[in-house]
Amino acid sequence: MSDAPLLHYSTSTAPLQAGTPDKPAANTIDITVSSPAGQKIYCSKIDVAVPISAPDDAGAYFTEPPQSSITGKWSPASAQMKTGQELGLEPATNYYHVIFQAPPIPGFDLIDTPLKISITGNVAATPGSSLACPTTETSGTTSGKYTRKTPQELTWDTAEPVFYLHNFLAGAPDRPTVPRTKFNAGDEVYLTWESNGSEFQLYDGDGTTLYEGPATSYTIPRDKILNDTTFTLRASVTTGFDTSYRCATITVTITNPTLDDLKVANKLTTVGSNGLIVNGDLAAQSSLNVSGSMTAQGDLYARSNLQVDHNATVFGKANLTALFEEAIKLEPVFNRGSTDYVHVDHDGILVIENTYTGEYYGSNAPYIFVLEEDQNTGAIIAVNIKGSPSCYTIPVRKGEKWYLANLNPDASDGFRFYWVSFC
Repeated sequence: MSDAPLLHYSTSTAPLQAGTPDKPAANTIDITVSSPAGQKIYCSKIDVAVPISAPDDAGAYFTEPPQSSITGKWSPASAQMKTGQELGLEPATNYYHVIFQAPPIPGFDLIDTPLKISITGNVAATPGSSLACPTTETSGTTSGKYTRKTPQELTWDTAEPVFYLHNFLAGAPDRPTVPRTKFNAGDEVYLTWESNGSEFQLYDGDGTTLYEGPATSYTIPRDKILNDTTFTLRASVTTGFDTSYRCATITVTITNPTLDDLKVANKLTTVGSNGLIVNGDLAAQSSLNVSGSMTAQGDLYARSNLQVDHNATVFGKANLTALFEEAIKLEPVFNRGSTDYVHVDHDGILVIENTYTGEYYGSNAPYIFVLEEDQNTGAIIAVNIKGSPSCYTIPVRKGEKWYLANLNPDASDGFRFYWVSFC
């Protein structure tokens, strides 16, 4: 009786990617098992020997135990590492022996629909070599009566791997497997990527090279990233005289960035108890409205209007010269113990200097009276001038008038008057 396999086997036709031992390529081999047309074939198990060490003929091999699956009612019953000598194959080669077994249920051993086997893992090979997997079935033409058939070798060709760069991710150095794109200013940032390239260049948003070399990870040092940054990674591989490139980018967001320049076209709103803190110069070239408190640890310049709706507290010196025009000396006309009315057409401050040392009429000292322009009685302000020498400042608004009364005839030379107008 022939020991030849009864079932028909077909394999995936696309060439496998030939990786290297240090950078193997991910691959999947597919096997479809079916009965010849018009025949009933029963099978209890199929075992596949997958090479996981370099064969003597320099063929392809998986660099680690692969994952396996089968469609339909069957499932992998067992899988273990074995030497070629144990399996009656090449003695120097190690294999991952995968056994697919029919469940012990009547009718499940009949191969009336195709079985599809998939084996996935990383493959190393010399481009152009083949991956060979000896496959053995235990089958027969009657249910329950099976014999082990002669192994047949299923093969897959290999080719130069496709150059790839993917899974460019960021994370924290203490949790490298957790993807993350949001950090605090100055945090260390751990960048990783997957590629079969040979050289990598990592650039920051300004195009500055941060890393160059063969590694597939890099940690951005502390205090290096202070604001949102897009990193660009370029992978390269050289074949003969040709160099190919692949690029990937990732953007890292900083929750508390340090900005070199900030231009806000509409509103700038701060949220939180600290408000807006400016450590350097703050220039407002138009209006700056402050409804609450504002702290400037450096100089604060307003080249146009500065409007404060509440209190303004100055702990140092305040230069207010821009609020006033230059002071001018007044020469009011004296007439029988008082001056004539002096009319005011602009808000300002009246400054009176008294150096008179003589006696006044009776017991009364002179008075400054401020009245509405159209009134001659009912002073708005009445200031009793006492003491010599002395100086008085009196606010007077536009549309008001003032005069000095109750003077001795010789007292006029003891008074000087200055007017400081608001700008």
